[in-house]
Amino acid sequence: MLRKLLNLFSPKYQVVYRTLDGRTEMYTVRAPSHKCEFGNNAEGKSVVGFRSYCLNRGQVRSFRYDRITSMVRV
Repeated sequence: MLRKLLNLFSPKYQVVYRTLDGRTEMYTVRAPSHKCEFGNNAEGKSVVGFRSYCLNRGQVRSFRYDRITSMVRV
């Protein structure tokens, strides 16, 4: 019961992600937020991805939108 209540207020997502070197990885992250989005000045884009806490790595990670294959709430 406590786990369901915690997941309601802090949902988790499974992200299937293609890394820079072409590998496909699956990460479990906390809910992404628009306030944690980032851009890329070299590409001339104001928003290219988001930062979120990754439960697999135990730290905040960056994920680019163009490399996300799927994202499902768990």
